[in-house]
Amino acid sequence: MTALAHRVPEVGSGDAGELAAVSLSPGAGVAVAVRAAQALGCRGRIGGWVGSDGMGAFARAALTRAGLDVELVRASPGGSACEIVTVDVEGRRLVQRGSGEEIDEDALPVDVDALLAGAQALLLDDSCPRAQARAASRARERGIPVIVDLTSPAEGAAVLVAFADVLISSERMVSELAPRRDLMTALGDLMTLGPRAVVVTLGAAGAVGRHGGDVIEVPGYPVETLDTSGAGSVFHGAFVAGLLGELPFARCVELASAAAALSCQTLGPWDGIPERDEAVSFITTRR
Repeated sequence: MTALAHRVPEVGSGDAGELAAVSLSPGAGVAVAVRAAQALGCRGRIGGWVGSDGMGAFARAALTRAGLDVELVRASPGGSACEIVTVDVEGRRLVQRGSGEEIDEDALPVDVDALLAGAQALLLDDSCPRAQARAASRARERGIPVIVDLTSPAEGAAVLVAFADVLISSERMVSELAPRRDLMTALGDLMTLGPRAVVVTLGAAGAVGRHGGDVIEVPGYPVETLDTSGAGSVFHGAFVAGLLGELPFARCVELASAAAALSCQTLGPWDGIPERDEAVSFITTRR
């Protein structure tokens, strides 16, 4: 859930903040990325797990309403993980997380062959790295490009990264993977882990990327930001949409940056995902 408040109260103060608006949606991650790719012209199929509670049912219904194929989305025992993000008009954020039941990745397998049937790309976050690495390995065998959005240094993430054709990560995450390195040097360090291309998102400053020996920089798109929840996931999905549209690497990053910026104008990670024409028009205004 994402909420807009006139001000965010201090944690532990016992003070209450009045909410101006609330948005309930699937949280940031691969679901938002696949939804973004679909909004920009692709078809999407999702494999994975949701909780067997009401929140899990809500998430599955939201994916279905968005037109995504959820046949391979399974219900796991226990409750859903949830997150409450409160933002105020000045951009301050308060994030409160509730952990769901831990998922046994081996006891709840996804039918990888069914997931990859007819697929032109495999999008992965790093929420279940062991299971995702198995899917990535199978995709590599079939010549299906693998795009990984790395958000945390979780156990098993290095194996997942090794199977990535494209690695997308944030500047904060890169500083953990390649400490004491300037950003351009870190791009090269990350490519030694296995990816053919690396993209680092810089928030409002845009993004930088490296493909082979080519380094590109895309400045940020200025927008009146309301909420940045899910912007990284929108970037991930929009990049894939550009890739499947056979855009050059630099144009993929440009499309992703524009789509991510547009998504920040709306509360929550779901409703602000732009359509392709909106993103392309936004890019055109800067050229």
